[in-house]
Amino acid sequence: MKKIKKQILALLMILVVFNACKKSKGDFAEIKTIDFENLTLSGLSYWDGSDGSGKFKSGNMTFDNNFNSIYGSWDSFVYSQLADTITSGYTNQYSVFDHTNGLNKFAIYYPPFTGDSFASFPKDSVYLVKSINVCNSTYAALSMKFGDASFAKKFGGTSGNDPDWFKMTFIGYNSAGDSVKSVDFFLADYRFSDNSKDYIIHKWTTVDLTQLGKINKLTFRLSSSDNGMWGMNTPSYVCVDNLKYEAVTPGGL
Repeated sequence: MKKIKKQILALLMILVVFNACKKSKGDFAEIKTIDFENLTLSGLSYWDGSDGSGKFKSGNMTFDNNFNSIYGSWDSFVYSQLADTITSGYTNQYSVFDHTNGLNKFAIYYPPFTGDSFASFPKDSVYLVKSINVCNSTYAALSMKFGDASFAKKFGGTSGNDPDWFKMTFIGYNSAGDSVKSVDFFLADYRFSDNSKDYIIHKWTTVDLTQLGKINKLTFRLSSSDNGMWGMNTPSYVCVDNLKYEAVTPGGL
């Protein structure tokens, strides 16, 4: 009888240790998703910040927005549910280049001319960002695919051999406001010796962001092989959705 009790106690101890190890690895942590579906739109449309609010919130993050009422222009973040793979040009700056998008809502990022704009968690708290879905905007995708009049070039050039690229860099910041780590993702890549491998991202694609570690806010920077005297010629727009994150004890750890 004593032997059986000892075996039961030993088994219980093994279970306790096993569960503690699983918890320490985050297996039981709740993964939350920012999908923008809480945001209101009037019909099939977009929000560009013309109400002057200067920001919007989805899940546990606040997204910066700057709207210029004089010029009717914006930068930073807006949100939309428009999808279009046909209409080129600046007038189509609110569409994602994924024909399967349906009525799904998503955010669009267009960086300010100076500085960065942020998607931020609550002040003095940090979170583990797991992943995010990204896709090209229609404006950027069709510009890269066919060229944009005398402004932006067709990726690959006339021969198709030009090693063009369009890159998105994710940068995480801690609660003190310092950048910690970054992750790069190519939204288009024509650097392959075999041109059949060249691509422009045309569907929602998941990017692993676990390398960023514990962060309080996030920004995106866009860069391209096509540049002129005023900076990047490739339209600097990107669509984002389904940002997954895991809560960490608040306090700027």
